[in-house]
Formats: sequence, C-alpha cells, structure tokens
Amino acid sequence: MRATIALGIAVLFALLGVSPVYFGGVMADAYYEGLEQWIPDWAFQVRSERYHRGWFSSTAHVELSLTPSLCDTPPCPVLQMQTQLTHGPIPFGATEALGGQNRLLGGVIQSTIDPAPLFRAGRIEPGLPPLKAFTKVYLTGSSSTRLEMPASGQTLQADSEQFSLASEGLLGVIDHRGASDLTTHFEMPRLEATGQQGRQALLKGISVDFSGSREGELLLGDWSGQLDRIRFLAPEEDARYALDALRLGASTRLRDGLISGDLNLTLDRLATPQQTVGASRGNIRFDRLDAATLVRIRNALRPVIRGEAPSPEARLAIAGLLMQYGPALLHPGPEITFNDLRLVTDRGVAAADGKLQVLPGAVDGRLTLGKLLRRLEGEADIVVDEPLARQWMDMSDRPDLASAQMPGLIEDNILQRTPDDQIAVNLEYKQGRLWINGIENEQWAALMVLLDMGSLEIDS
Repeated sequence: MRATIALGIAVLFALLGVSPVYFGGVMADAYYEGLEQWIPDWAFQVRSERYHRGWFSSTAHVELSLTPSLCDTPPCPVLQMQTQLTHGPIPFGATEALGGQNRLLGGVIQSTIDPAPLFRAGRIEPGLPPLKAFTKVYLTGSSSTRLEMPASGQTLQADSEQFSLASEGLLGVIDHRGASDLTTHFEMPRLEATGQQGRQALLKGISVDFSGSREGELLLGDWSGQLDRIRFLAPEEDARYALDALRLGASTRLRDGLISGDLNLTLDRLATPQQTVGASRGNIRFDRLDAATLVRIRNALRPVIRGEAPSPEARLAIAGLLMQYGPALLHPGPEITFNDLRLVTDRGVAAADGKLQVLPGAVDGRLTLGKLLRRLEGEADIVVDEPLARQWMDMSDRPDLASAQMPGLIEDNILQRTPDDQIAVNLEYKQGRLWINGIENEQWAALMVLLDMGSLEIDS
C-alpha cells in the first residue's frame, strides 16, 4: 500500500516537473499567434524577434518599426516589446501578477512596450508610462488578455513651442473562448494637448467593442465604436474644429462562403470654419461578397497599405488586383443598399436612399469596363434643400457659373424643384442605360457605345 502511494506521489511530481515543458510549447504557440493577430501590419513591421525557451519560463524580445505609410522621414521609430512567459500548470513566477494567488493555468504572458520612440520630434518629460499586456492562458485553451497604460501627464518640447500632455490612460480586454469565439473592448477616456500659443487638441471618450468569432482570416460578428468629443483650436490660423457624439456600428455574417452585413453611423455635430453638420445618420447594407476573394485582395494590398510602394506602383497594384480578382468578386452578384442617409447642415438637409447590384453569373470572356457597366443595376432618390444645393455647386471649379447652372439643369429635367423648395433627383440604371427623373440620358448612351467599341480592360 505504501509502495503504491509512494509510486503515485512520484508519478505526480514527475508530471509536475515535466508538464512545464509541454506548457512551454503551448505558451510559445499562444505567443506567436497573438503576435500575428494583434500587431496590425498596416501600422508596424516586425524588424527582429528573439525567443528563448526555458523549463519553467521563457522570454521574448521583438522590435517593431512603424510602416512607411505612418512615418514621414526615415529612419522610422522602433518600439521594443519585452515579454516574460511563465509556464503552467502552476505558474509560480506570475504569483504577483495573479494577485498573490497560484492558479492552475496553461501559463501567463506578460509584455511591456515603451512608446517613447514615437515622440522623436521633441523632448518629452517625464517619460511616457509603458503599455503593459497581461494574458492568462487557461487549461481549456481559452485565454484572457488585459492591456493597460496608466494615467499620466507630461511636457513636450517640440520646435519652439511647449505643450502640456494629459492622458487618462488606456484599457483593453481581449477574451478568447474555445477555438474561435472572441470578445474585445478598448477604451481611451481622454487625451489632451495644450500649447503656449493657445493651440489645443482634445480627444475624449474613444471606445471600440467586438463580439463574434474568427473564421480563418476573417473576424465576423458585431462591432461598435464611439467618439464622444474632438476639439482642435489654432488661434493663429483662426481655425476651430469640433466633433460630438460619433457612433459607428457594423455587423458581418458568413454563409456559403459569402459575406453580408450592415454599417450604421450617427453624428450629433461636426463644426469646421466653413460649415456645421449636425444630427446626421446613415445605414448601408451589403450582401453576397465573396469571402475568399476579399481575403486575397486584402493580402495582396498589404504592401500598398504599409506604404512600401511609391504612388505609381500603388496605382498599378490596385489595377492589377481588379484585373486578377474582379471576375470572382462579381460572380455571386454583390449588392449594396443605403437607407435613410441624412446629412443636416446649417444650409439645409440632404437625404438619399438607393440600391446598387451586380447581376450574378460568370464573366463571358474578358471583363471590360463596358461589360461591367452593363451588369450593374440600381436606383437612387436624392433630395437636397436648395440653399445647400447651391452651396455645393459654388464649391465647383467655376463658382461664378453656379447660380446660372441650376435653372438650366432644372429646365433640362436633370434637377427637379419640389413644392417645398427642395432639389430632387431620381436615378435609375439598368444594364448600361441611365434614366434621370424618368428620362433616358443620351450622353450616357453615347458613352456606352464608345466603351463597347473600345478595349478598356480591367481584367485579362
């Protein structure tokens, strides 16, 4: 009996001694997966990385460089990320981070990033607090991550002006449940900069939430974001900008390889020196977007988004994507519907509803611009208060002709004046034919004839 107990204890201690090696592999996989998923490649490039694996703990060091698209002049700032990984099933080295308790876990990951190199244009005192990430990896394979940057205040000396910086910190929570379920929350309560010359910039109430799942390379589910307030004041330029209560929402779903979803936006106020916008909103619905093709386009666009290619090359890259992936994207017959788009300004209100769709089916031969336009169908109703319509026309290249243009457009039935002194337009498009307020547009018909005669190709 005693021998059996002793053997059991020996086996238990052996398992406890060897298990950190197993969990070390689990932690390494979790670390590299998180690095790939949560370091945005449009903002950062991994310059170098080192990973040292130990028995009970491992360490990692990564250098992250800003992408050329976010860096004005080389060399781009480089951030250092230091990581300590404590292996389970009892991560003794993370007792303090776990609140003084030892728990059965797959392990604990603690990372620290110093943001100071981002402020290379001036001197900042005292130094910025580090951004810290603390991840618990559970035995079930789930994980929970908490990102934190504490509140702080600094003085930034840039060129000949001194700024006071005040931040209420940063908080992020990322919860993985099972193989793919995901919930995230990020918030930045307040960030303010005040200069000696009266210049001021304020960001307040920024938050982003997501609840859904990761399907391969896609995040599908419900997104929401809000921005309570933006203020920017530059007295020497007599410039004042303000934004209040911007709310964004999105929902995406995947069925039979096709993505559908909704986008929603509301805004209380946007004020610029030229115009004030208030109480505006909009809803856009999209259907039948081929998921695999969208992923290919996104992956192919990554070098362009990162700013690695000059502008001419970027344009060629985008044209190449249309040539390569256009037919596959059009085949399911994607559709976009916009409902209750409403823009309220100090000059009046503009409202629009409409729909645009592509006729489904395979492309016959080479896809030219003419063929694409003949596969489109759609309609739209647009109503604009006349003072706002006149202001938009005044913003054209020839504002001196704007006041004379509107009567002529109304006479030609391009625009219609309603009994409420609004300017209305009804558009209908079907297989290469355009009707404006019920009358087919002859100029568009002539353009389609020219396109059919030419060879302007977007696919080969």
